[in-house]
Amino acid sequence: MSTAAFSHSAHFLSTVREMFAGWFDTRNTPARPLTRFEEAEQLRAMADDLQKSDPAFAQDLYAAADRHELA
Repeated sequence: MSTAAFSHSAHFLSTVREMFAGWFDTRNTPARPLTRFEEAEQLRAMADDLQKSDPAFAQDLYAAADRHELA
């Protein structure tokens, strides 16, 4: 094995190791909790998706989002 090939392989492996370390570091960082407004907006988005297929359930979700946001 030539020195140039070993050097290139070692650099490649260290680069890959750094990429994975960075990826795992960001994955282990806890996300900040959502605000009531953000949670309500997510619920409204779900209701928007269901509006055509189940309008009654969508209305229930909109009402729940409003109650949650105001609580």
